[in-house]
Amino acid sequence: MCELRLLRESIEDSLDRQRVDTNLGRGVYGYVGALIRLVEDGDRDPALALNEARSAAGFLHAVPRLPDPRPRAWSAR
Repeated sequence: MCELRLLRESIEDSLDRQRVDTNLGRGVYGYVGALIRLVEDGDRDPALALNEARSAAGFLHAVPRLPDPRPRAWSAR
């Protein structure tokens, strides 16, 4: 359980420092939080949840951070 919480804090830190894509980071952060709640309630095996959380965090860090979208001028055609 402690490792899951540390992983969630690591994701939060990466989000704060803008090292990962914000939209994906929020989703992974929420997913890991849901896994923590499932483990606390006894509905998920802690080892399985940790493996799933590590996979999600690995995916998050593998995806390059996208640049902010540029504003577009819309024309009526």
